Amino acid sequence: MTLKVVLAVAVFSLWSQAQSICHHFYGSKKSSVEQGIVRESHFKNLKNSEYDVLIIGGGSAGLGSALDASTRGLKTILVEADDFASETSSKSTKLLHGGVRYLEQLWNKLLTQREWDQTLYNLITDALKERKTVIKNSPNLAQPLALLTPIYSWPEVPYYWAGLKIYDLFAGKKGKLPGSHFLSAQKIKEIYPQINTKGLKGGVVYYDGQFNDTRLAISLAHTASSQGATLLNHTRVVGFEKDNDQIVGAVVKDMLTGQVHTVRAKVVLNATGPFADKLRQMDDPSVPAMISGASGTHLVLDKQFALPEAGMLIPKTSDGRVLFVLPWEGKTLIGTTDSKTDVVEKPKTTEEDISYLIKEVAQYLSQPISREDVKSYWTGIRPLVSDPNAADTAQLARDHVINRNQKTGLITLTGGKWTTYRVMGEHAIDQVMVQLGRNPKIESSKTENFKLAGTDNWQFENYRLLMQKYKLPEDIAIYLNRIYAGDVSKLLELYPGAHNRMADGLPFIWAEIHYAVQFESARSITDVLARRVRIATLDKSVAKAVLERVSHIMAIELHWSEDTRVLNLDQARTEFQLN
Repeated sequence: MTLKVVLAVAVFSLWSQAQSICHHFYGSKKSSVEQGIVRESHFKNLKNSEYDVLIIGGGSAGLGSALDASTRGLKTILVEADDFASETSSKSTKLLHGGVRYLEQLWNKLLTQREWDQTLYNLITDALKERKTVIKNSPNLAQPLALLTPIYSWPEVPYYWAGLKIYDLFAGKKGKLPGSHFLSAQKIKEIYPQINTKGLKGGVVYYDGQFNDTRLAISLAHTASSQGATLLNHTRVVGFEKDNDQIVGAVVKDMLTGQVHTVRAKVVLNATGPFADKLRQMDDPSVPAMISGASGTHLVLDKQFALPEAGMLIPKTSDGRVLFVLPWEGKTLIGTTDSKTDVVEKPKTTEEDISYLIKEVAQYLSQPISREDVKSYWTGIRPLVSDPNAADTAQLARDHVINRNQKTGLITLTGGKWTTYRVMGEHAIDQVMVQLGRNPKIESSKTENFKLAGTDNWQFENYRLLMQKYKLPEDIAIYLNRIYAGDVSKLLELYPGAHNRMADGLPFIWAEIHYAVQFESARSITDVLARRVRIATLDKSVAKAVLERVSHIMAIELHWSEDTRVLNLDQARTEFQLN
């Protein structure tokens, strides 16, 4: 044997041992950064492929379904006409909750009509269990939050106290968070000076969950991708492929390049939220509409209007609705309205809704609120499965519904809310499995105990290590640790010259723009500033100030022409209502 051969064998042996050691300690999958959600790479998966399931819609329902399907071993593709969580799923109240209002509806229905509403009961109990599951599986992005209900009438004290104790009981052992308790008016005055104490009798504190909706959507996309799912944002379904009457796929258009592709799939799942009827009627024009739209507006103010480390539930506004005042991402979040509306893309916020929220909330706060205090706002449309002629959408339950067209095979998942995204996906993929001729009880969902990408060893205290290693300010280290979890070191090491703050008073850094484009499929300024780096959600004036620089960074990353850059700027200004 020659010396060259001996050396070659030795090198090969060492390389094999190294591979074995790496596989033992790190597993066979690539890291989530190496895989990422690289849009162009995912498009290559379309060539000569047939999928088990094509999911249309990249919001909470679609992404939850994609994760469920891919973890069951189904060959999965998801397409989204705009961006992940670009519509309803980015415009939530940021709460993981069972729905205190729904409990009141259930109770009132039982007392006045002597009728037990199983749909409402299922919605409450499922959501109370699932809020704990979301917190467990994505601990960096979701956590319990104390909520205070101030009470200004003595007869209402036992009413709300008993109601919230029942709320605790409905959660059961699996969904239990810290229990509710009563606070005297004097105690509230001491610890929550933000509250108007005139006539205050006391309050009840209970717990729900709070989360970052768009970052949870991106985390779901990362996790589904790591399990083999193909995920394409900015990809619109323009038609269906059929064999006789049965759907066997869809024609999709890349909205960035204009290219058209045919996606073959054994089952198609419509998870487009409030736009579900549009897809249903594209498939079969004879089907009746099943969606009613409800618009919900939220406002963002500076943090001094929120209670310290607690939210406030306003149980009854002048028109009988429920409002929340919440600490969120260093600001105060107020919402939401609940009004019947037509289903449209990118709904605009009206001054009427802004005024309504300011007026209702101002009654409960010790300091006045003016229009000038509003830093940002947004409006989303929730899909309610109901009689479209119903007048009051506040009375409709948000339970999810799965509908199958017997003629074409199209499955539609709609309704529901972020809190129950996981169980919505589980139920939808159970139906997909049945349609594939497989047994969902044998090949059951794996997502209940499936931690999202990068969270296996995540701890809040990890931010201290980031401060030491990368010389970061505390607020930036805390923020990056929460948002990027196990990938935060990779983000910081990939862009060592871009760790400086994007704007005073906010924790975002310039490296996130590069990362969003390269590893999170961000392809527009609104993708970045509304859903990856949430500046536009928190403060529109800051978003306006950084638009130009963000556009230039993205132009370099994506090889935009000057016309494309300017077009993106104009679209961002319109969507953020900056003009």
